Amino acid sequence: MEVRWDAVVDKSGFWAGPSRAEATAPAALAPVSVELWLFGTLAGAAPERPLTLRFGGPVRMGDVLAALGRRCGSEFLDKVISPGGSLLKHCRVFVNGEPAEDPAAWVGAEASPARIEMILLTAAEGG
Repeated sequence: MEVRWDAVVDKSGFWAGPSRAEATAPAALAPVSVELWLFGTLAGAAPERPLTLRFGGPVRMGDVLAALGRRCGSEFLDKVISPGGSLLKHCRVFVNGEPAEDPAAWVGAEASPARIEMILLTAAEGG
């Protein structure tokens, strides 16, 4: 995993710089591959590592999570997404090394394959 441990702990201040402007929808509709690396207790839910999902064009993080739920099952989604559709606080997601908390954020707008890392923090890990 290419993300520092102190970056995954909520409110650690590691990412306390100016936030990047929200990416707009990409103009090109080139196919996008998303490489998903699942860590912690989420790793057992994936049939292979990394798990690769393919889309017809750039997608939002919520679409990637929905596709991941179809692939890994609703029990997996219950560990990651709240009934309201937001990421649960004990689940940390990074897209191409940057923290991603907004399900409406674009994935694959800059490069394909996009690399997504997900970790489910337990109480011993700060979750």
